[in-house]
Formats: sequence, C-alpha cells, structure tokens
Amino acid sequence: MFKTSKFFMVVLVLILSAGSLWAITISVKLSGPGVVNDSTIKVGKKVSFDIYIENDATFQGFTMGFKFTSPDIKNIIHVPDSSGGLTKRGDIKGYNGWQDKSIWDLGGVYVSRIDWNGKLPELIGFGGFCVKKKYSPHKLAKNLSIGVEFNSPGTIKIDSSYFPPIGEWLFVPGKTRPIWKGPYSFKVIK
Repeated sequence: MFKTSKFFMVVLVLILSAGSLWAITISVKLSGPGVVNDSTIKVGKKVSFDIYIENDATFQGFTMGFKFTSPDIKNIIHVPDSSGGLTKRGDIKGYNGWQDKSIWDLGGVYVSRIDWNGKLPELIGFGGFCVKKKYSPHKLAKNLSIGVEFNSPGTIKIDSSYFPPIGEWLFVPGKTRPIWKGPYSFKVIK
C-alpha cells in the first residue's frame, strides 16, 4: 500500500509540474524607419515594437498583455496601415501564422485594447485558441508587431502587464507562464 501511494504521489507531482518544464520566451525588438539603434527611436518616424516568441512545447491557447509607459512622454501615435492587420486601423500585425487563423483557428489572434487611446500609459492584451490545430514548438520568430510614432523626445518603457478579462500571461495546457525578457526601455530622440 505504501509503495503504491508513493508511486501515485510521484506521478501527481510530475503531472502538476509538467507545465514548468516547458519554456516559452518572449522578447521585444525594434524595426522600421524610426529605429536609430537597438535602444533608440527617432521622433516623428514610424517604429514597430516587434514581439518575438520562442516555444518548445505544444499549446492550445494563450493570453498575454503589455503596458507602454513613460515618465516624460504623454502621447503615442498609433500609426494606421492600409495593408491591414489584426485591428481595423492596421497598427497591430501578426506574422508566422499569427496574422490569420492558420494557427489560432478559433477566431485568430484576439486583440484587447483596454486603454489604447494615444495617451500614455497604454495597455494591450492578446489571446488565441486552437480547436483543430496546435501551436507547435518553434525557434525564435516574430509573431506580433505594434506600429507607433512619437511626437516628443523622452523615454518609453514596454513591460508585461495583467489585463482583463483573464489577466494573466498563460499558455495552456499546463498553465505555463512565459519567460519575459523585459522590461525594455527605449530613448526617443529628435
């Protein structure tokens, strides 16, 4: 009896901790005509905050959110793009299967713009679910891009954030919390 219950305890611990064995890494890089270097942005030029993800397991859903803040910049311009995207404005785009329903087949990637009105701080969330497909392991790849412009110099910070309705960063099954490489700070110069 003791050996059997000990065996089941070991199996239970392994099952419950399985999510922590999987790793998802999320990082941010800059792209676009407003990029001076890896940490500097030019005022009045479009820049994209590109969200890169590396994944080593199979998942069926995700939620994650980001917050843009600044001690000295008051406004951010969400640059419209006529070529489309995940929002009507086209300021948020998906890549490598995140731009349509090819991975997240239950409606695509959902964008939750909780406080996305051009006045800092800005808060945005993303989510997606698979029904017929799976989010498979992959090397580091650009999956999301947020196009913005700044009209004054200062410092901009992007960090992970809780956001409604779920509020947590999760990849399921396994309730895996991604490894966030941030927060990131960028100088905006004239």
